[in-house]
Amino acid sequence: MIQSNQLSKPMPLSKTFGVLIGFPIMATLLSLLLLNQNVFTNFGLDFFNTFWILIIIWYLVQIYIVSKILISSGWKWSDIGFTLTKRKTFYFIGGYLLIAFALLVFIELTLANSIIDIEKLNSISSLTPKTTASRVIFILMGLVAGLAEEIVYRGFAIKALESNTINRWIAIVMASIPFIFQHGLKSIDQFWWFLTWGLVFGILFVLLKKLTLIIIIHWLVILSAMLAILQVVQ
Repeated sequence: MIQSNQLSKPMPLSKTFGVLIGFPIMATLLSLLLLNQNVFTNFGLDFFNTFWILIIIWYLVQIYIVSKILISSGWKWSDIGFTLTKRKTFYFIGGYLLIAFALLVFIELTLANSIIDIEKLNSISSLTPKTTASRVIFILMGLVAGLAEEIVYRGFAIKALESNTINRWIAIVMASIPFIFQHGLKSIDQFWWFLTWGLVFGILFVLLKKLTLIIIIHWLVILSAMLAILQVVQ
């Protein structure tokens, strides 16, 4: 892998901060839909399923924008720590889906063969996927979220900042702040949670210099949220 000090040229700061400022702002604007759910429900749509689909699209757009920035700046995916070939990427994603849907089957079987506490079901977080359809969408959201957030806030952000002679440890902190606000309204009451993970993932990236393991950990953290539904089992 090419190290940051061996890159042919630094990433333009305009593009770097355009991503680190623009992406969290867009994510925050999207999260404001949580305050006006009738935008979707008035059309007979399930709010959270529709909201998560929009989030999936936004994550895909982020990956697309970063890919274009890399190309226009003469960088390669390997320069930001994503070293998998197309075939290995296919297997990588397939492995996630295999584990995620195995977890889904376990959850569905558990719920189908248990007595559900309706009071608990109504009291758990509205962002917990409560139906089979919601859990399938959540799995897809987790897939692109783990990829996009590590590509943007670890691989791209840290390497782009380093290429402009910013100390790597300072770069980790600088990349962690927008990562917090990437999560929109959730960043208000989960600030320290996202900051901690941002710093942990950033340190891991600097030490490992590759994104693969970090993406896997990120995926597992996201998928663990699906297990919250099991608390409704009596």
